Amino acid sequence: MIRMTGLNSGLDTDSIVQALMSAQRMKKTKVTSKKTKLEWKKDIWSEMNTKLYDFYKGSLNKIKSQSAYKTKAATSSDTSKVTATATSQAAEGTYKVKVNSLASAQYVTSGKLGTLTDGSKAKETTKLTELADPIAAGTQIAIKSKSGTSLLLVDENTTIGDFTKACTNAGLKASFDETQQRFFISSDDSGVDQTFSITASNLTTDQQDTIANWKKQIGYDNLSSSDKASVQKIFDQLQTGSATIDKVQNSIESYTDKAASNAVNAYYKKQLQDGYEASYFTDDEHTKVSDAGKQALLDSGVKQDDLDKMTEKELADSINSLISKNVAKDLKSDEYQQKITDGIENGIANADDDFLKKDSATRKIDSVAAATTFKDDIGTITNSSSVLAGLGLSSIDGTAVAEGDAGNTSGMVVIAASDASIELNGATLSSSGSTITVNGLTLNILDMTAGSEVSISVTKDVSGIYDTIKDFISEYNSILKEMNTKYNASSAKDYDVLTDEQKEAMSDDEVEKWEDKIKDSLLRRDDTLSSLISSFRDNMSGTITASDGKRYALSSIGISTSADYAEGGLLHIKGDEDDSEYADETNKLEELLNKDPDLVMEVFSGLASNLYDDLFKKMGKTSMSSALTFYNDVEMNSQLSDYKDEIKKWDSKLSTMEERYYSQFTAMEKALASLNSQSNSLSNFFS
Repeated sequence: MIRMTGLNSGLDTDSIVQALMSAQRMKKTKVTSKKTKLEWKKDIWSEMNTKLYDFYKGSLNKIKSQSAYKTKAATSSDTSKVTATATSQAAEGTYKVKVNSLASAQYVTSGKLGTLTDGSKAKETTKLTELADPIAAGTQIAIKSKSGTSLLLVDENTTIGDFTKACTNAGLKASFDETQQRFFISSDDSGVDQTFSITASNLTTDQQDTIANWKKQIGYDNLSSSDKASVQKIFDQLQTGSATIDKVQNSIESYTDKAASNAVNAYYKKQLQDGYEASYFTDDEHTKVSDAGKQALLDSGVKQDDLDKMTEKELADSINSLISKNVAKDLKSDEYQQKITDGIENGIANADDDFLKKDSATRKIDSVAAATTFKDDIGTITNSSSVLAGLGLSSIDGTAVAEGDAGNTSGMVVIAASDASIELNGATLSSSGSTITVNGLTLNILDMTAGSEVSISVTKDVSGIYDTIKDFISEYNSILKEMNTKYNASSAKDYDVLTDEQKEAMSDDEVEKWEDKIKDSLLRRDDTLSSLISSFRDNMSGTITASDGKRYALSSIGISTSADYAEGGLLHIKGDEDDSEYADETNKLEELLNKDPDLVMEVFSGLASNLYDDLFKKMGKTSMSSALTFYNDVEMNSQLSDYKDEIKKWDSKLSTMEERYYSQFTAMEKALASLNSQSNSLSNFFS
């Protein structure tokens, strides 16, 4: 709509309209202010709810449990040899400990590898057949640990990195240090049960053929690296007899399906690739682009001027990139998707690879049949202690080997795995780790005692119980104090949410202080907050009937509220050194913990349980609030939604109202324009 603003009347129409609208916008501003205050109130309650719930499931839940009052302390007479901790189940008294051995992992350090024939040093990528003392193709290395057995069949491409990976697959830690030219291999954890072995054997030609045939039948070469590793584990399990064909048949068939899918996709991809290359290149090396190739580039969007400037290499690179895109596109077409599906299910008759010619059922039968007879076909494998010499190793069976031991020509060192062994009050105990737990007592074994004894004293940890109660009271007071402050906050009835125009006229600090004044008052005299404050105060100021039949309050065990009513029910431990108001009084709580800790437990856990149960009820789900929520979040969300709808209605209403005002002024301007025109016409007539 075209607005005529004061052209004929001379009035400042925009200012008049905005003045008229200002009063109307105030109605929307009031709704917006209510919405903002409610959002702030919800945020404040959400933060308070988090604190209350954390207190409920943390400190309060702990302090109501009897186990919180049965803490035990364990002290050692020689912390360089043995340290100890005790749970509430540990029996009080003195324990005598002798440490006879420490837990250790098995460690193997290989001898130093010799210089390669070209004078260089070995590295991760060095092939085992090219070591100074070569490991022949057809050698099988077996790494056996608690996790299982990993077999590595050496061929012309097997590297040092493959050997360390095979060790890792067996659950060991293994690395090759190129600087030191040594292998470092260890069990993943300490203890005799972590002992591992490394042996090797020279496979006969027939045994190698059996392995090759098994992999061929399963389509091993067509699998991804991760799938190859998984299939290798199945192979290891079958060869070592740790799994039967019945247990792994489904896995073998699934990997055969994956291999077929990969192989068929690769087959058609190569067909398409060859077809494009034959059309787009004029030579076998694919360096000279044909006219058809150049036209293909032009058809793909390359400009003739750019094409003319390209070198032969740039043309070839561009065509190769185009071919890759076209091949990827063609493979996704319905035609090739159908060919791929048929190839996987029924085989490809004209393929050179026998694996591709087989249909799905035949592949599965052949692969499972090969696996069924595999263990029998491969026969007996005889270990040879000298085969590993090229790796600076000889056969390892877990026995300790020193560098200078007779017959240790490889120069390797083996530290045997061992368990920690102790005598506790005359009884021999062992553990694969450095920690031994018995009857609630945990011993951390650090060093051998060389025949002497370490005394471990277990006593009731009064200070621990005291600190638990003190920490609870501190958190209780912190939450109660915050609730009291919010409930008793000063009124902010003269403060309203600032508009954008008002904020622009104030500094950031002034805006922040203004808004904080409003936020601080939002829970003033809040009914929900009042109920929670009463729950805290009433439950913790109540009484409990103890097992002796008498009733007790917190004041009975030396805990009371202040005489200052303004504190709002905060708790104090009389005689506590950190409480400035009551530090000079007798610490009755500490005395009772030494004399009658069960009474303290009954009183405190009883009152805490009452508060726990009360809070549980208050955060139950209702039509106004969600579960585990202490405030009316559902009601607030509903109110916010109503405010948002009302604001949208006001936006629409104000927009319509503003347009109506402008329309009225425009009509007036048009009328004045018409009147002026008539007046001018009459003036001209009479003149």
